[in-house]
Amino acid sequence: MLDAFDLGFIQSGEYVFMDVLLFPFPGQYWGNHDWLRNDLRDQDAKLAYESLFRISLQVPTSVEWTNFTNYVKLLALSKYGFNFTNEEVNFFIGAFHDAVILFGMALNESLEAGSFTGNIDGYNFTRNMWDRIFNGITGQVIIDDNGDRDTSYSILDMDPVTGKFQVVANFFGDQQYYNPVPGKSVHWAGGRTAPPLNEPVCWYEGDNPECHIT
Repeated sequence: MLDAFDLGFIQSGEYVFMDVLLFPFPGQYWGNHDWLRNDLRDQDAKLAYESLFRISLQVPTSVEWTNFTNYVKLLALSKYGFNFTNEEVNFFIGAFHDAVILFGMALNESLEAGSFTGNIDGYNFTRNMWDRIFNGITGQVIIDDNGDRDTSYSILDMDPVTGKFQVVANFFGDQQYYNPVPGKSVHWAGGRTAPPLNEPVCWYEGDNPECHIT
């Protein structure tokens, strides 16, 4: 981001950058994604981050998820001596739980249909897990007709005053469209009040003839 700042990409507000941080994790597990490094370029970095969107998995907020994560923390401490302390239970632990539920649903249906007589047809058994919707610990689980999960994501934007990222919109897997968070707005870099053009005025390589008219 400092390179983008030095090239003038931030000040113009013509460019938007994307950062993927699937879920918060303490330490350097995902690398250091913060602008604050306690050096002479912190303010430049903070300004550069005004043009950065962060994409993450949408964190469930249901009572079921809260109870599940509390139980995971209790189990981790009592059985394995692992203390989560300030760390949150990440989304994938819940996704593994829901995957087992999905497998069990397909297994029960296959047994009821008598599909396990003789040789097991692994292909058709797997297909039983496709194209279905059910409510899991992580929320609504949607498996499409290709066997992929339609996952929901959050889009975070940095508050230029606090320097902290906050969710400004969501992309729900079952709706497939941009869904702004009520009461939240995107801060656009370069003093803009609206998104930049899909392509810079002088094009990405700066070779738009109109920009070279003397």
